[in-house]
Amino acid sequence: MGIHRLMKKITFLIGSLGGGGAERVTVALADYFCESGYEVFFIVFSKVNNNYEINPKIKVDYLPENTGKSAIFLRIKELKRILKNQEPDYVISLGLGYQYLILGNLLNKYKFILSERNAPQFFYNWYEKIYVKYSYKKAYRVVFQTEDAKQYFGKNLEKKSKVIANPITSSIPNPYDGVREKRIVAVNRLSQQKNLLMLLRAMKRVFDIFPEYILEIYGKGEQQEELEKYAKELKIFDNVKFMGQKANVQKYIVNAGVFVSSSDYEGMSNSMLEAMAIGLPVVCTDCPIGGARMVIKNNINGILTPVGDDKKFADAIIDLLSNPKKADKLGKNASLLREKLSVEIIAKKWEKLLKD
Repeated sequence: MGIHRLMKKITFLIGSLGGGGAERVTVALADYFCESGYEVFFIVFSKVNNNYEINPKIKVDYLPENTGKSAIFLRIKELKRILKNQEPDYVISLGLGYQYLILGNLLNKYKFILSERNAPQFFYNWYEKIYVKYSYKKAYRVVFQTEDAKQYFGKNLEKKSKVIANPITSSIPNPYDGVREKRIVAVNRLSQQKNLLMLLRAMKRVFDIFPEYILEIYGKGEQQEELEKYAKELKIFDNVKFMGQKANVQKYIVNAGVFVSSSDYEGMSNSMLEAMAIGLPVVCTDCPIGGARMVIKNNINGILTPVGDDKKFADAIIDLLSNPKKADKLGKNASLLREKLSVEIIAKKWEKLLKD
């Protein structure tokens, strides 16, 4: 059994080694498989800045950075060549490159384990929905982050699909136990999906009562200018700081007062999980596709509010700032997720998929 297992090869398709939730999960899973006696390969789609430290045992290949009309076909050709050389037993892709797999007819050649990383009803346009559904139909196994996402794709995937939450990596700081700073923090891409305009409206209500607090928004994205302008219109610009993207952002936010997530839809937010794991009191929209609801028990280890409702969102933050003991209790309960969703526990569920 041991020798047989040593020979198993797994290839991970990964967008880049430069950041992003799906990539972080991929790196964590790959490291586990490496240390459990598998031969592990990465095929990386983009060479942008490498922020992740990856296990030196992982063999890395990059797809060419072609542009132009024939680019996708050149990259598919290279993808096929790399896979042929690697001869993997399994190929794992977290929401990446499905059109490559279809156009290259690769789903029939290898055992693909694919994973849905967002709320499919909002995230994909009509033709993406077609090729994603087709990919899942052809895949060896499909992993969903939530039960709702699994239900969305219907009964025909029942036998080969599994719900597995995201792991929480062990590299994050320990929960903070001390006086919290007067900061409210958000960590996400500055894009429409995250509904940061609603967050700013909610914060106006909060600042009316707690003017000494500031909101720090970590991340970058196409909406930054619009958000800065809106903060000025709401006359809260002096209380809002755009912090940009930070590697290991958890160390910057560990002693903040409250973590907030205002998304309209989301897969399972890594920044939310990590905020909970470092013991932050969390206020989060109860958004599709149910990732927040899967881990937050309302008023026990966090607070859930209706999507798009800035008044209820503000009320939840005000409640925590007015009741430090409650905030403290929620944060302590939230930090228990650290054990429950450790990389080892989650990766073992992925490993079981290979064997079932």
